[in-house]
Amino acid sequence: MKFYLRNLGGALMGIFFWTLAVQSQDTLEQQGRIKALVDELRCPTCQGLSVKDSEAGFSVSIRNKAEEMVRQGYSDDEIRGFFVKRYGEWILRAPPKEGFNLILWALPGAAILFGLWMVFTKSRRWVEIEGKEVKQELSRTLSEEEENLVRQDLERFRQS
Repeated sequence: MKFYLRNLGGALMGIFFWTLAVQSQDTLEQQGRIKALVDELRCPTCQGLSVKDSEAGFSVSIRNKAEEMVRQGYSDDEIRGFFVKRYGEWILRAPPKEGFNLILWALPGAAILFGLWMVFTKSRRWVEIEGKEVKQELSRTLSEEEENLVRQDLERFRQS
């Protein structure tokens, strides 16, 4: 009888600890989602830190709320929407790609393209100007004195 009670107690304890472990652990997918979500959110009290990197009280509460919402089955967009509704668009580290914010996303690319265009056009002008100068120098005829000097130099070169 003691044997059965001991085995039954051990089995019940095993089941109890197993259910605790299963309930307390998030799946790898949930952990990845939580990390990605809290990395996208800005810490309300810290300068330039994400909620993931900050240990401030607000950040911890935001992180806990995001974890809770992921476990409850909310989608990433619903969670982002919740925090935007609560704190405003400022809470997002990257502005949404719509409306006026679209300019913020397009401006760096446009600036790079403009810079490349400027370099290309300026370099073509420099090449054209240098080419004209070389042609002008080549088209200029030598005076008799310069021709005599060139002939003398050629003779000295041939003799040496």
